[in-house]
Amino acid sequence: MGRPVCSTLSLTIRKAKNAAEIEDAAALYERAGTAAFSWRPVGHFQARDFIAFAKEEEIWLAYMSDALVGILSIFRAENFIHCLYVDPNAQGLGIGRALVDFVRQKAGHALTLKLDVPNRNAIKFYEATGWERMTGLDDQGVDDAGIKWARYRLA
Repeated sequence: MGRPVCSTLSLTIRKAKNAAEIEDAAALYERAGTAAFSWRPVGHFQARDFIAFAKEEEIWLAYMSDALVGILSIFRAENFIHCLYVDPNAQGLGIGRALVDFVRQKAGHALTLKLDVPNRNAIKFYEATGWERMTGLDDQGVDDAGIKWARYRLA
């Protein structure tokens, strides 16, 4: 299990309220995604892509004081977590876990997501927090860039 959220700073999680907050989340998506996914080509993570996702997904924001430190987007029709990113300078404080726990309570149902198989840090995080790799025929594959992915579920 990971460390708990830092006890000296309060963490606030809430839905994005406006376009400016979505833009801030998109910038975090681009920055954190680029830092975490070294196997993806340069420029793979673009803020404009996140802004497009946000049109069909709920966007949840995690703040410490007034600093945006984490984002989670969920496609509610399928309870599918599309994006979960924590600012690289705030990782290891329990922010990702807090976002997932918060959204899981809101969803009231099992959650799913897809992970790049080369993303060992994410796989370690999700498996340590109770997610299970799914084993159906449609639960693994290779994307257009030739990168293997796997689907996970949290009951």
